[in-house]
Amino acid sequence: MVSDARFGIELYDGPDRTQVVDGKPATVVGHVWSPDAERIVTTGDGRVLIVDPSGANPTPLNANLDSTEAFLEAFRVFYLGDRPPVAPKMTVAEARARLAALQRNETLPESAPPAAAPRAERVATLRARLEAQDPDAVVLGTWWSRILQRPEFDTNTPGR
Repeated sequence: MVSDARFGIELYDGPDRTQVVDGKPATVVGHVWSPDAERIVTTGDGRVLIVDPSGANPTPLNANLDSTEAFLEAFRVFYLGDRPPVAPKMTVAEARARLAALQRNETLPESAPPAAAPRAERVATLRARLEAQDPDAVVLGTWWSRILQRPEFDTNTPGR
């Protein structure tokens, strides 16, 4: 199961259910926020839509389910950049040097963590990944374009 709490998206691993959308059968592959709320379905041609529980009001999400999963992964990577950077793992030689220093009752300075990528750079990378994966999914008026209009994706927001 793939999920992203920030957007409320949960994709199912289990058995698929059928939902009628625009008079045609579609496969329910997930939901947004709750199984009783908006559903994520794939159509016969593979497109991914968000529909209300009755199957009405279809909104395009992605060209296919792989693109939806790739979008969620791109956002996951973007948000990981908000965490403090982690120092790289020690090499065997560095570990031996630290151990030898400790045995001599000395301490070595901690290795510096890598610098975090600037937020504006991460936003640009995110947008480029999304556009390369499924350009129609990010055009103005789509579900993902509304997500990208949030302040955290605006490189001109002060303090970001």
